[in-house]
Amino acid sequence: MEGLRVSLLGPVRIQCGGRDVAGSAQRQAVLAVLALRAGQVVTSEELARLVWGESAPASVGAVVRNHISRLRAGIGAAGPDAAAVLVSRGGGYVLERAGLSVDAAEFERLAEVAERHRQCGEAPAAVDRYREALALWTGSALSGVPGPDAERQRERLAGQRLEALRNCLALELGLGEHARPVEELTALCAEHPLREGLRGLLMTALYRAGRQAEALEVYADARRVLAEDLGVEPGPELRRLHQRILCADPELSPPAPTAPPAPEPPAQLPADVGDFTGRAAEVPAIANALTESSGSAAPVVLVSGAIGVGKTTLAVRAARTVRAAFADGQLYAELNGGRGEPAEPADILAGFLRALGEPLEQIPEQLAERGNRFRALLAGRRVLIVLDGARDEEQVRPLLPGGSTCAVLVTARARLTGLAPALALPLGRLTPEESAQLLAAVAGHARLAAEPQAAATITAACGQLPLALRVAAAKLAARPAWSVTAFADRLADETRRLDELRLGELAVETELRQAHERLPADLAGALPRLAALPDCSPPEAAAALGVTESAATGILEGLVDAGLLDAPARGRYRVPGLTRLFAVSGARRSPGWSAG
Repeated sequence: MEGLRVSLLGPVRIQCGGRDVAGSAQRQAVLAVLALRAGQVVTSEELARLVWGESAPASVGAVVRNHISRLRAGIGAAGPDAAAVLVSRGGGYVLERAGLSVDAAEFERLAEVAERHRQCGEAPAAVDRYREALALWTGSALSGVPGPDAERQRERLAGQRLEALRNCLALELGLGEHARPVEELTALCAEHPLREGLRGLLMTALYRAGRQAEALEVYADARRVLAEDLGVEPGPELRRLHQRILCADPELSPPAPTAPPAPEPPAQLPADVGDFTGRAAEVPAIANALTESSGSAAPVVLVSGAIGVGKTTLAVRAARTVRAAFADGQLYAELNGGRGEPAEPADILAGFLRALGEPLEQIPEQLAERGNRFRALLAGRRVLIVLDGARDEEQVRPLLPGGSTCAVLVTARARLTGLAPALALPLGRLTPEESAQLLAAVAGHARLAAEPQAAATITAACGQLPLALRVAAAKLAARPAWSVTAFADRLADETRRLDELRLGELAVETELRQAHERLPADLAGALPRLAALPDCSPPEAAAALGVTESAATGILEGLVDAGLLDAPARGRYRVPGLTRLFAVSGARRSPGWSAG
């Protein structure tokens, strides 16, 4: 259900569930009393006094109950939960704050935020909030609503609006604006002719706009009105301003425009892991390829590999290693190519443009225009762009810079050879020694050293896959009372291994299932049959699948690009152990699973 919206800063309007709730003027007055005291109990007697005052009818209690009943009926028509916004409590009635939006309360909140900005010297932010608050007004507050409380609230809210507008206009003058302040101050001075502060602001605005004679006329008019209505002269402050205008005081000139501060370089790289293990050759190879540009295009480094092999962790470590070489910033985006809905390049570009200081309202709508603007902003700048989890070349190409001063690091399950990377790095599993180091770094060195055989069993059961190793190690670390041997025994049972490799939202099976659900039907059907083979060549796969060798090769390569098969070694393809377990058991629990 949409919440209840009460508009009081103009003609009173009640909306619930996208529809107007009609009501008489007195019913609006009842609602206004409750809305301006949201969350507070208002008794029937208080409602009668606030709405009718001395002219309350003898049957005012029944009249109040009737208005409340009609309001509940109108609000409740929006849905079964809507009527709960207006409840009876403690001998009175309450409009609950939950699900309630009152424009008067929002105005006061924004004005308070603006005032805090003003007190801190943050003029542009203060003006933005003041303007946002003032835009809520659509006329005189509580227009057409009768009653003594409505009259008092009208006067109170009008005073708050005038103060907010005066402060906003003064700030805009200080920021060098003249056109809007002159227009609005002229109307305000006509409405409040005795307010010398408004006269002074209008005189200043006119003078700074080069309209000195008109500024002096405003003073003359103020002097005349004050003399006729109050029999007094203008105050000393207005007289001093008049004299300064006559003398063309240079300090009254508009402030010199100041250049907006340069945006801070983006620093979007995710946090590094403290227990990073292995990859002694890969990190420097990536770092060198990113920083040693020799052509006219930005170097592209591609890290590809199977699910859970540690592509993101390696990319973040390598990117952080070369941060100093990219002083103009580092951009990072998750492209979600292997899970869920892949990110749209246009959305990624919008985020990058904002990070590079482009105002939101100046970001183009079309993908091509965003790409052009992105490349223009990067021209001559040293920026590193990390694109994590790319789906294909088509998703990446719009995100590439135009010159050679930047560099791009891409991770993907597929081997995106169409990007013509300066370095294509297929990432394999950790060595047994590195796997043991990662396990010990998370679960505890002493604990693993005390049971080395069990530790070896765990690393083998995890297939030396970093994702699985990290889940297993985190699970051990979270359960210090477990023996390593007992956990190794649990993992040794293949029927429960995938269930054991789960900790909170981190799970190997989840990654495998998301990849499986994105497979075309022929690849999904082939996976369980290929999992029955320890490894295979294209001819052996063709025999197992009952297809031609060419078709089998396409299926094998498709599964490699999906991250479910290892890249071929010496012409033979291998289904990793955890993928094999999923294919013969877990895939059956995946929607759309098919054995072919």
